[in-house]
Amino acid sequence: MKCPNCGKWNQASLPHCIYCGQELPNDAYGPEGVPAWQLELEDKDRKSSYVRVDESGQEETTSDPRDTLASEMADLKTRKIMGEQKQRMLRQEAARRGMAPSGRSVRTTSNRGTFFSAYDDPDTALRPVAPELVEEGDVAPDAKRVIPVKYRTTYSSAQPEDEVYGYGNTRRIVNIQHPDESETVYDGYHDTSAYLPSFANQDEYENSMRLKNAALSRKPRRHSGRRILRLAVLLGMLGVAGWLAVTFLVPMLTADQNVDERTAVVIPTIRDDMAAHTVTIPGEDGQRITIRELRTSAIVTGGFATFDILDHIWYDNYEDYLQDTMTVTLTPYVITDSGKQQPLEPIHYEIDIPLSPIELSTPDSPYQVVSTALYNIVFYVREGSTVTINGEDYSDLVNTEGGKVSYNATVQPIGENNFEIRVRSQYCRENTLTVTLYREKQEIPLDLASDIGSTNDDGFMTVRGTTLPGAVVKVLSPYTDLDITDTAVNGSFSFVATFDKIGVNTIVITADYPGKATTRVEHNVTYVPNVDIYSRKAWSMKDMYTNYMDNLSTRVANQQIYICQKAIVTSIETTKPQRAFVNVGTEESPMLVYVENGSRTTWEVGKCYDLYGDAYGMYDSKPWLIVRYTYEKDP
Repeated sequence: MKCPNCGKWNQASLPHCIYCGQELPNDAYGPEGVPAWQLELEDKDRKSSYVRVDESGQEETTSDPRDTLASEMADLKTRKIMGEQKQRMLRQEAARRGMAPSGRSVRTTSNRGTFFSAYDDPDTALRPVAPELVEEGDVAPDAKRVIPVKYRTTYSSAQPEDEVYGYGNTRRIVNIQHPDESETVYDGYHDTSAYLPSFANQDEYENSMRLKNAALSRKPRRHSGRRILRLAVLLGMLGVAGWLAVTFLVPMLTADQNVDERTAVVIPTIRDDMAAHTVTIPGEDGQRITIRELRTSAIVTGGFATFDILDHIWYDNYEDYLQDTMTVTLTPYVITDSGKQQPLEPIHYEIDIPLSPIELSTPDSPYQVVSTALYNIVFYVREGSTVTINGEDYSDLVNTEGGKVSYNATVQPIGENNFEIRVRSQYCRENTLTVTLYREKQEIPLDLASDIGSTNDDGFMTVRGTTLPGAVVKVLSPYTDLDITDTAVNGSFSFVATFDKIGVNTIVITADYPGKATTRVEHNVTYVPNVDIYSRKAWSMKDMYTNYMDNLSTRVANQQIYICQKAIVTSIETTKPQRAFVNVGTEESPMLVYVENGSRTTWEVGKCYDLYGDAYGMYDSKPWLIVRYTYEKDP
C-alpha cells in the first residue's frame, strides 16, 4: 500500500513503511475487497477503443468487433451456467412436491458438444423404475435393487421425514433397517452414479446404456456423421504431424548427432601420378590443425581441414622393406588462440607399398631352353631404377628412354642357368625376377655362334659353330653347303640352313666323338617371308570363309595365306601371346575369325586393321590364323 507520509509503496502486510518508518493504515482494502489503489485508477472500467484514420485524414473512434464477440461469448457462458443451475433448482423443487419423473431421464444438456456444457448433478439424475413398470415387464430381466453406500442410512421413526431424505424431500435414501417393499426399484445398469464419477456421467453414455438393456429387436444406434467427420479430421491431423516429424524433425536431430560425432575421413587418391591419401579432419572454421608427423598444418574451411599425403613418404627411408602394406598413424593437434596444442583423436590407416615394375620381353617366359653359349635377356623397368643381376650392379644398362635393359647372359652346358634380377624403383619396394636358361649338359662341346638369329625372312640362314676338334658334325635339318674343312683342326664348321615352312623352323645339329656321348643342339628360327612376297599369296578371308572350313586340312598343310580386310577387333582373349576375335563381315551378318598376333603391332578392341596371316586350324568352330603383318585402317 502507499505510505501517507513519504508516498512510496509498500507491501500491504507490512505494519510500517520500510522507507520512512511511518505506521501504515490497516484499511488496505476498500469496499467489496477491492484494493484502494485499484479504486484510484481512472481507466479501470474503460473499454478499449480504436482510432482509425482514412486516406483523407478523417478520424473515427470505434471498438474492435473481436472484443465485442469475446464479451458476448463470456456472457453466453455465464447465462448458460446460471440456466443450468436454475433448472437443477426447479427439479429439486418439483421432486420435493412429488412431481419427479418416473422411468425416464430428463435431459438437461445439449446434444452439441460445447466448451460450456455442464453435466447434471448425479444426485438428481438417477433413473428410478416405477413398480407398475416392473409388474408389466417393461424392465430388463436382470434389473435388481441397487442400494449404493451413499444412499444407505439408519434413522429412527422419531426423526422428521424432511431431515431423513433431504435432496428436496425425495425418497432417495433407503432405511436398510426397515426395508419397504414399496420402495422404488433401481436398475443397477442404469444407475450410473453408483459406478461413474459425476464428471463422466454424460448423456451419450446414459443413452447407450439404456439402449443396451432395451429389447433385442431394436436396431443399434448409428454413429452420427459429425462424429465420423471429427474422427477422420483427428486421424488426418495425426498423420500430418507424423509426416512432419519424420520429414523434418528426425533429420534435424540426426544431423545434430552427426555433427557432434564427426570423425576424420581418409580417402585413397592419386597425386602427381603416385598413390596418396586425402585426410579431412573436422573442426570449426578458422581453426588451425597441425599434424605432428608431417610437421605441417592447415586452416579449417567449410568445417574441415584437408591434407593430401603421398604414400611414399612413410617408407622412403627403408632400404629393405619387404611387406606389401604399412600402417600409418597421424597425431593431429588443434592450435588454440593462446598457442597451446590441443590433441585430437589419432588417425590410423593402411597404405599399399607397390612393387618395382619389371616386364620380361625376351625370353617369352622365365624358363627357356637355349642352345647357344650367349643369350640376350631383355626386360623393361622404370627409368632411374637400380638393377642388379646375380648380385652385380647393371644400373648403367637402363635405357633412359623407356627403361629397356638388354643383358647378354653366358649360358653354360650344365643344365639350368639361373639369373636373379633385382629391381628397386623410386617410391617402390624391391622386386625380384629369376630367369632360368636351360642348356643341356654336353660331353662333347657344341656351340653355335652368338650372332645366330631367331627370325628370318629370306628362307635361308648361314649357321656357324665350334665343337671338339676331330668330332663328326652332322646337320639333321634341311641345309646346303656344309663346310667341315677345319673341324679336325680347330673344331669349326658352317652350313646354310634352309626353311621350308612359314613359322618356326628347328635347326638340329649333332656331334659324335669316340668314347663320348653324342651331343645334340636345337635352335628355333621363325621364318616369315617379307610382306611383298607374303601378301601376294593372300586370299580374301571374307570371300573364302566357307571354303576355309570345308578344306581345313588342306589349307593348314599348305599354310595358305589370307587377308582379313578392315577387320574389327571384337574381343581380346589372351595377352601373351595376344589372341583375339575379329569380325570380317558386317554387324548384321558377322564373320568371326580367331587370330594370334605374330606381328609387331599390339591390337586394341574396337579398332580396324588389315591382317595378313596363314592358316593354323580351328578354334571354337571359327578359322584360326597366325597373323604375321598388321596394318591399321580407318573403319
